[in-house]
Amino acid sequence: MDMSAIIASVVLLTIGAAVGLIPTYVMERKKERHALRIRWDLPLYDLCKDCAATVRQFVHLVRRYDRVHDRDQHYTKVDEQHARLRALVQQIRILGSRELQQAARELEHHAYWVRQVHEGGTDELAAYYANVPPEDRLRESIRALFVAARRQLGVKDPDDVVSDEPIDPRSDVWPPT
Repeated sequence: MDMSAIIASVVLLTIGAAVGLIPTYVMERKKERHALRIRWDLPLYDLCKDCAATVRQFVHLVRRYDRVHDRDQHYTKVDEQHARLRALVQQIRILGSRELQQAARELEHHAYWVRQVHEGGTDELAAYYANVPPEDRLRESIRALFVAARRQLGVKDPDDVVSDEPIDPRSDVWPPT
């Protein structure tokens, strides 16, 4: 057998293998980087979803202090929701971007003042926040949490979160500006 034909076959086989291997390697690296980049998306989504639901339940409970029969039992429920909210905020600090962590911390902060006011206390930071009521501040911090979570999760138009202002059926303009 001709030695040059064998060498040519080996060279062509090597080139063919390299041509097939390089794109495969590049694609596998891209897939791996993508998987690493999104592996925390679902747990982060679940944390943010649970945090939003918990703060909503928390506000619902603190608004009902004047309508409950067993105030001590109700206080325990509020305390449990508040503790759950604080725990979720701490978990967000593990996976969240700096913006998301800050939004979660502000949400926790304003939730405290909502509770304080509904339990008969005063909003000692009212002047600092230009007399904006704690529930309005909390509502804005929920929106900030949504925007930060959407931004980190790569949602298109992350700032496009519908207003959470109460709906005024008498208004001919929606959403309120």
